[in-house]
Amino acid sequence: MRRCFLLLLAACSEPIDASAPGWHPIADKTIQPRWGQTAIWDPSRDRMVVFGGDGDQQRNDLWALDLESYTWHALPSSNGPGPRTDLAGFYDRARDRLVIVGGRVGFAQSIDEVWAYSFATSTWDKLPSGPPARHDVPGTTDGMTKGWVFGGAGAFLQSLNDLWELDLATNTWRELPDGGVRPAARTSGALVYMDGALYITGGHDAISVQREAWRYDLSASKWEKLSVSGDPIGGAHFGYAADTTCGSILLSAGDNLDNYDVGFTDQLFVRGAPHYAVIPASVMPPARDHPSMILDGKRRRLVLFGGGTLGDGLGFLGDTWVLPIGACP
Repeated sequence: MRRCFLLLLAACSEPIDASAPGWHPIADKTIQPRWGQTAIWDPSRDRMVVFGGDGDQQRNDLWALDLESYTWHALPSSNGPGPRTDLAGFYDRARDRLVIVGGRVGFAQSIDEVWAYSFATSTWDKLPSGPPARHDVPGTTDGMTKGWVFGGAGAFLQSLNDLWELDLATNTWRELPDGGVRPAARTSGALVYMDGALYITGGHDAISVQREAWRYDLSASKWEKLSVSGDPIGGAHFGYAADTTCGSILLSAGDNLDNYDVGFTDQLFVRGAPHYAVIPASVMPPARDHPSMILDGKRRRLVLFGGGTLGDGLGFLGDTWVLPIGACP
């Protein structure tokens, strides 16, 4: 079984050894290499879905990774958004659709477009715009009623720190109040929904990495800075996912203001005393920035795809890696 992954045999379909303490590369490299794409977990179809990104060119294609066989295939789509990079994306489970927000076109043009892809009909619909144009923007959802985006890079690459909420039933937006205090402006952080609150960690502005973590209480409509022990190894541009079972935010790869890339995986535990912990792995993916990552909740495995190397656009990857994370510590 392990030999299959080490040799990357194209015909391999053996299951991953969930007891092995490390990342496993999958064999299928059908999808084109890219960085800055968005990805979601589609639990009803047991797959990871990827949209957009940049590599040899900016892209607007949709791909699905079957989480049983670990094989990639392209999804049909028409009359949808143009190519873009560094966008937010989340799965609206109640309406069975992928929602994407913002992104970058060309070298540095931020856009304000919002689109939804129906998995039932394989068609795109353009939704009303809400937040001003931005890219390098994180997004999250409760899966049923609301979606959110925070910050990002706006006009003239200005870092932002506004919080916007999308009503998924009506496709309408509103900017949320901040209670008089809010996190510092940032791009490329991690935003997740958990336990009735939003959490933001990491990211950077034009000159520094923002390593602190914040909690937004949705019922009280205010931000609170968390007192966190430890720091993430990658400060921004990481793949991230929420582990609602264990009460943590998972961060894989990333960089530190484009200075150097890392390959580690961190967990920020937000229940109880907030703290960072590195997930030990005997095998790690090559260091990278701007990857996409999901948590396969059915198998308790992280799935990491693609990313860039040595800063934006200087190199790009098309590999896919899987990490069994097991039960909560």
